[in-house]
Amino acid sequence: MATIDDVAKLAGVSKGTVSSVFSKKRPISQPVTDRVLSVAKELGYFPNHIARSLAIKKTMIVGLKMPISKEGSTTQFEIQMLNGVIKECTKHGYRILLDTLPEHEDLTQFSSDPVDGVIMLNPRKHDQRIERFEQMRIPLVLVGRPDPLESSISYVDNDNEQLAYEVGSYLLKQGHRSILFLNASANMTVSADRVNGLKKAYEEHGIPYDNVHVMNFVRQQHATPMDYGYMSIMQMHEQIPFTAVVSDTDRVALGILRATRELGIHVPRDLSIVALSNDVRLAEEMSPKLTSVELSAETLGAEAGRILIQKMKDPSTVEQLIVDAQLIVRESTRSL
Repeated sequence: MATIDDVAKLAGVSKGTVSSVFSKKRPISQPVTDRVLSVAKELGYFPNHIARSLAIKKTMIVGLKMPISKEGSTTQFEIQMLNGVIKECTKHGYRILLDTLPEHEDLTQFSSDPVDGVIMLNPRKHDQRIERFEQMRIPLVLVGRPDPLESSISYVDNDNEQLAYEVGSYLLKQGHRSILFLNASANMTVSADRVNGLKKAYEEHGIPYDNVHVMNFVRQQHATPMDYGYMSIMQMHEQIPFTAVVSDTDRVALGILRATRELGIHVPRDLSIVALSNDVRLAEEMSPKLTSVELSAETLGAEAGRILIQKMKDPSTVEQLIVDAQLIVRESTRSL
């Protein structure tokens, strides 16, 4: 089996140059890179990842903690976000280790993964995992706002309070007053931000906020986001006279549409629906086409990767970045 020494000797370069060609630890000119790769192919040489990690004292792996839903499928938001992370990190020679373990893992079983840094989705209020990564001195970037908000924690997020304010104002201007809000889990930081934004919209329009009925996704009660949307409408449609529903995601909206069809509720004539995420393909294929919010998931992932790369080089790096989101009006909403 060919070794790095064999490649270096035949290519007429140092072992360090061969190593840098494969690890991308430092820039190597294109002619030298092409020569090294050609020799490596000729000799059948492949770098040993473990040996290389020991030599450079890095795994060249980024951990992405992105729990998958109970049904085992990945949302379009998660796919786009993952694409952003991959594109950014692979530019710097890093692989991605996808961790799909449950979000509420037993902290007594918390172990150190073979990674140089971590990107973590969906931070919770007073999330103990953040402290654990700090204790283990593993660079961490969140996709989502930490709570409490600390100046030492790096994260990327949308302005979810402003986003909910814009959605609330849009519905209020259309004449809607009573809204059913199917929010995310109560312990997610995004949930509180959204409630604050809706409250602000109602206050500015001089309408009592008690016209909003807020529900939260509960894993023990709802098998899937679609079940959450379906069960909520079936439970609440006779209890409160809401004319619009704001849903956590487009998958929750799918469940809402299923319930409205069974109940004979016409969308948007009888009920307007807005989803706080935007799977373009899903939104366009729904009938009616779904009014939703574009969160720029790929940008969120790419920016999280960029910040983590810098943080792994310089642990003192801290950046807190807000990515623009946009309300996209389609057919599922109308004026009263």
